[in-house]
Amino acid sequence: MPSDPDEDFDVAWMILRYFARNPDAADTVEGVARWRLLDERIRSCIEQVTRALKWLSAQGLLLQDELPGSRSTFRLNKQAKQRIESLLQQEEWRRLERRRKH
Repeated sequence: MPSDPDEDFDVAWMILRYFARNPDAADTVEGVARWRLLDERIRSCIEQVTRALKWLSAQGLLLQDELPGSRSTFRLNKQAKQRIESLLQQEEWRRLERRRKH
């Protein structure tokens, strides 16, 4: 299977970030693949989800409730339900069009 240079770079970057944050860490290839990359992917996923939730809240599509300890929960803004349904239908249409063109 041919390698994807962009994906290889992303993996290398994740590994480097892990070792930079944990300078005393040492592991085998298998260990890095199992635990270190999983940790980096989770951290990256949390960062992406955080940005997406903040954006959705700023758009008025989700509501953010602050909890003690600087944590939050997010929920649907029911007053924006029609707008949300319209946006979701538009995006579904775009996805179908993209698939049809490929």
